[in-house]
Amino acid sequence: MPDFGIKWPLGLGRKDLVGAGITALVVRLDAVVKFFKPTKLQFLERETAVYHRLGYDHSGIIEYFGVLGNGIILQFAEQTSIRQYVARQGQISLPLKFRWVEQLFDTVRYVHSKNVLHGDISCNNVFLDQNLDVKLGDFSGSAIDGLPPLSCYETSHELSHEDISARTELFALGSTVYEIMTGSAPYKDLSDEQVFAVFSEGRYPDYKTFPHSGTR
Repeated sequence: MPDFGIKWPLGLGRKDLVGAGITALVVRLDAVVKFFKPTKLQFLERETAVYHRLGYDHSGIIEYFGVLGNGIILQFAEQTSIRQYVARQGQISLPLKFRWVEQLFDTVRYVHSKNVLHGDISCNNVFLDQNLDVKLGDFSGSAIDGLPPLSCYETSHELSHEDISARTELFALGSTVYEIMTGSAPYKDLSDEQVFAVFSEGRYPDYKTFPHSGTR
């Protein structure tokens, strides 16, 4: 089917085509709009810059469709975040957990290859599509090309006393994997101050507590 020379919008292609007429094409957009407060437009600018940098070459990134006023149009993650999904579903099968971890590692590797540091990796920012595949999102506080981040990690994902770097990203990734495998963030029963204290002392949860089997 001809496309009449119409330039496809960001993130859309022939796979999204619904119909075509003499004057226009009709495409389906399953999306949400993330609006920013007028005083927080630096986060809009940062997230837009990151999505442009990341492009459309990796399936593990939430798709970006452009800007709408003080917001950006993003792919709708039908199954919400991993944290929300686990809260709804309860036990998750071990093969699915391993799939999430593998997809997440590959996605973070790709993000870093584009000179971007996410800055807030957690199960709250790892989303799931209709097929329960990982989609990393929320880059509004990310560091790019050496610019400082505009946000920080959750306390349970933060490497104490260190500025953002590949090392702090891997630490946050490790805490995210811990939550995927166990169902809760490291030291979930401690306050933020207590978590910061134990991490500062170099005390971390025992990975041997990971379950060896799962259901569903």
